[in-house]
Amino acid sequence: MADEDAMLAKIQAVWAQTGARDKARYAEERVPENVHWETEYRYENSADPQQTLNLYYPAKRRNATLPTVIDVHGGGWFYGDRNLNQNYCRYLASQGYAVMGMGYRLLPDVDVRGQIQDIFSSLRWLSHYGPQRGFDLDHVLLTGDSAGGHLASLVACIQQSEELQELFGVSRVNFNFTMVALVCPVAEPSKLPEAAGDMSEMASFYLDKLSGGDQALAAHLNFSQVVKGLDLPPFMLIGGQNDSFYLQSQALLQVFDANKVTYTTKLWPASAGPHLKHVFNVQHWEWPESIETNLAMLRAFDDLSKQHDEAEENEFD
Repeated sequence: MADEDAMLAKIQAVWAQTGARDKARYAEERVPENVHWETEYRYENSADPQQTLNLYYPAKRRNATLPTVIDVHGGGWFYGDRNLNQNYCRYLASQGYAVMGMGYRLLPDVDVRGQIQDIFSSLRWLSHYGPQRGFDLDHVLLTGDSAGGHLASLVACIQQSEELQELFGVSRVNFNFTMVALVCPVAEPSKLPEAAGDMSEMASFYLDKLSGGDQALAAHLNFSQVVKGLDLPPFMLIGGQNDSFYLQSQALLQVFDANKVTYTTKLWPASAGPHLKHVFNVQHWEWPESIETNLAMLRAFDDLSKQHDEAEENEFD
């Protein structure tokens, strides 16, 4: 128990340092303009501040509803809240989208099942209240970065599988995902020891806390363990070779190919610059490379939405 307490204290100290760096970054970061946002909606009847969400819109809306972006923040499953990616979400909204960013309870207070349950609760809130608040749920982009990319990848699979819904204790929501975009995802947690940095050194502790000691859950932590046989929406993988977790992206590409998942990529080579590190386009939305990356994601989403609309029109002709 003493060793476990020491490891937990070490991990929490690492994330506290990350929090201090994020605070300093927020103080200097330019805030996207012409965006309206609403904060701290509770998606559960709970006083837990993590079970809340933010909504973001362009300040001037031309349409009653806008295509929807749902963002799942990263933070190694131990860190972050609904505000962690707020400027990233603001930027996406400024491009003409209705954006939701939720918090979820963190390790070690819950395991990954609890985090998935929180995300699905926020999706149910959106299915009920979103349309009246301007969210077009016929066109939905689900995205997540780092650990949030892992959670988003699981959510996409769980939405398509009654077996997984039973395992994770959730029910599917009444809208579908048009596209899933994963930003520097850590979607294969069991491969964490192969990565670089503090998280890989503490991989066994992370894995134990993610599963909560539940063997069935431990056997369904990786995207590769839950994707088999599912009819998934198209994915987009975003990242680059200077990401400390680039091995995770390479592994995910192999999983996509092995399971015939439709996907596109926006992967930056090492030669593009050492500044294009882990989740650069989320943490530094204003960089030219970030804008290029995020616009590529949104355009891919728009193209798929248009294809779906045309397919539906053809069905009724």
